[in-house]
Amino acid sequence: HISAFLARAVKYQEGLGSTSSKLNVHFLDVGQGDSIFVQAPNGKTMLIDAGTKEYGSTVVAYLKSKNVKKLDYVVATHPDADHIGGLAAVLESFTVGEFINSGKVHTTVTYENLLQMVVDKKIPYTEPKAGDLISLDSNVKTQVLAVNAQASDMNDASIVLKLTYQNMSFLLMGDADAGIEEQIAKKYDVSATILKAGHHGSSSSSSLGFLQKVNTKAVILSYEEGNSYGHPHKEVLSNIKTVGTKAYATAQDGTIVVTTNGQSYSISAKEFIVPNTKPEK
Repeated sequence: HISAFLARAVKYQEGLGSTSSKLNVHFLDVGQGDSIFVQAPNGKTMLIDAGTKEYGSTVVAYLKSKNVKKLDYVVATHPDADHIGGLAAVLESFTVGEFINSGKVHTTVTYENLLQMVVDKKIPYTEPKAGDLISLDSNVKTQVLAVNAQASDMNDASIVLKLTYQNMSFLLMGDADAGIEEQIAKKYDVSATILKAGHHGSSSSSSLGFLQKVNTKAVILSYEEGNSYGHPHKEVLSNIKTVGTKAYATAQDGTIVVTTNGQSYSISAKEFIVPNTKPEK
């Protein structure tokens, strides 16, 4: 009876997430946009972006399906609508411990309303600097590799994050372009097990030199099938093919979940077979 009770107690604790040794990173299918949900081994949570406004309810429903009651951190990588549009619905639906923002000024109603909601709900607000650490989990190093509130280009303001859990790491590029890639590669160790490709697979990002330095096992591409931008661009697909890494696409498989115990990982998607295409000259 005692052993059965202890077994039940352990299972109950695991259900709470307090004794879990897994780091789960969910790359949500929000069409032509970005949204990443992180569940740390200690049970803390982080949401990075939430797609466009029309996907706000989708993100909320997904988080509720994972029994989320509180988000410890919400990160707005930069003010573009395909990243922050759905965040208002999230802030309406969940208690948020801290709102982390690039600080880049944008005059859209969507962005102004979001910041006003942060003020009205008295959510602690932070504008990080490159090199800052986020206290998500003592066993998961969560570092800001890039952010620039003064960037002339909206995408170059992007908060770039690297999460390291034992032998596993995730590099989350926002919409940062090749110039930012070059900067962070000079300053930091950018090698990563999993790379969320910058800017939905745009040719402005994921340069060959950068992919070679990251030396990733898997690239996640977040985009909508048949989008008007032509993402992912042929140049990026060619670079992925050249470095010989695996690719996964939300357009193909919907939401993609990467689960790791710090030593190995699993991906809840089929590999995206990169076509044999040469970049246009």
